[in-house]
Amino acid sequence: MTSRIAAGRRWVARHYADPLYRQSYLMLVSTGVSAGTGLLFWVVAARRADPAVLGTAAGLFAANSFLSYLTGFGLPYAMLRFGATHVRAVNPALAFSVATSFAAALAFTALAPVVSPELAPHLQRFWPDVVLFAVAGAGAGAGVLVDNVLTALRRAGTALARNAAAGGLRLAPLLWLPADDPGALYLAATLPVAATVVVTLAALPRLVPGYRVTGWADRRDPQVTQVAAFAARGWPGALLSGAPQFALPLVAVSVLGPRENAFFYVAWSIAQIAYLVPAVVSNISLSQGTSDSAGTLVARSRRFSALLLAPVLVVCVVVPGLVLMWYGADYEDGAATSLRILMVGVMPWTVVILSQSRLRTEHRFTQLTVLTSVFCGLALALPVTVGLVTRSGTGMSAGWAVAVGVTAGLAVVQTARAKRL
Repeated sequence: MTSRIAAGRRWVARHYADPLYRQSYLMLVSTGVSAGTGLLFWVVAARRADPAVLGTAAGLFAANSFLSYLTGFGLPYAMLRFGATHVRAVNPALAFSVATSFAAALAFTALAPVVSPELAPHLQRFWPDVVLFAVAGAGAGAGVLVDNVLTALRRAGTALARNAAAGGLRLAPLLWLPADDPGALYLAATLPVAATVVVTLAALPRLVPGYRVTGWADRRDPQVTQVAAFAARGWPGALLSGAPQFALPLVAVSVLGPRENAFFYVAWSIAQIAYLVPAVVSNISLSQGTSDSAGTLVARSRRFSALLLAPVLVVCVVVPGLVLMWYGADYEDGAATSLRILMVGVMPWTVVILSQSRLRTEHRFTQLTVLTSVFCGLALALPVTVGLVTRSGTGMSAGWAVAVGVTAGLAVVQTARAKRL
């Protein structure tokens, strides 16, 4: 018995010493803290606010998240790949992200009456609405870049601390916010991220060797040009890959209406926690992989993700009420089927996102663009079409699951062809 315990301890020590597993665990905890506090935020909000108010707040939050992703321009992946070695490129990347976030916020606010009339009244009441919307978006974009730099440096624990602080700040004012104001709800969910990013940036010189807050590299600096080139080549794939996940909650407000969107968004936000697991593992794989090791690393990542996801999938597919009951009876009834369907798509999504990591590591950007183009087209067209026909979140969820499954099939075919070459 003693020898078995000792052997078990040695296995745990070896397992945790592996950078793939150790950094994955830290980033999963960090992501889990962020997602968990976000989930708790929406649980409390669902208990206090009418579904129509919650649906509108979710739409504003989704718009902010979508614009943040849209203006990433491949830089998050570039920071994962080069953040540990190309320190002089960090500030130019952050400045570019903030500038494009503000520009996107201004453009969306101006176009809101046309592209999202349900949200326009909450963005155009007073000029501070626009400023806060832009600050929230800039904070979200900068937060991703800072966390990815820390991940590349194997300082995922610092990213965990930042996300924990943001989660606490997000929950603190919730009980005192007006329950009938969607704008107040979405700002409470977004502005704490921006605040913690500012604090983390001030601490970066102590965490990142050679980094200075006021440092600025010339645009012809080799570090800057290499990061920019990688981001530019990978940007189409990055945009096409992530756009559906950020766009669908925003589109759903118009397709389903605020009330039905509340049920869809609750199911979607719960499912996305599971979808984040392989996404986090794929990011660690990208930051540590090489062209020679990419295939082996992705295979390990796929097995690791499956082991982590199995118990969550069983609970959410078989007994979704255990999760939804915290939101109230309306959501337990209205979001159950959507949650089941969305969770069915998690394993195909694991195949898709890890295949993308391999293609980026091997610099196979043409194949990456093909894969993500197919995914983006299907993952937007099918959910919206089925949602319009059925006027239900269940229909949108079914369209999403089919799109992910078809794309996973294409990813398997691409991998098989690569092995034969």
